[in-house]
Amino acid sequence: MVKPLGNPPLGGIAPELISMGAVGLHPLFDSQWIRRAFDRVDQGLLRYEQLVAAHQALGKLARMRRVGSKRAYLSSLPESTVDTLVFLYFRTLDQFLESHEPTIH
Repeated sequence: MVKPLGNPPLGGIAPELISMGAVGLHPLFDSQWIRRAFDRVDQGLLRYEQLVAAHQALGKLARMRRVGSKRAYLSSLPESTVDTLVFLYFRTLDQFLESHEPTIH
C-alpha cells in the first residue's frame, strides 16, 4: 500500500486519485479509454492543441467533487482530450511511483 499524499495535486490530479492509481484502481477512466489512449499516444499523435484542451479540462475537473460527475464530464469531451488526460494521468502516476517508497505492513 502507498502512503496517502499530504501534498497538493500532482500535475493537476488529486492526490487521492494518484494513491488509488498506485494500487491499480483508476476510477475516472474506462479500460477502453486507457487502451485507446495508449494506442494513439504510442503512435505519436499527441499535439500541442491536445495539451491545451487537457489543461482546460483539468481545471474543470478540479472543481468537481464527485467521481460520477467527473466521469460524465470526461464522457462529454472529445476523444483526443480524454486520450491526453489518460496519458498525463499515467505519466504522473509513474512519476509518483518512482519517487515514493511503498508502505509495507
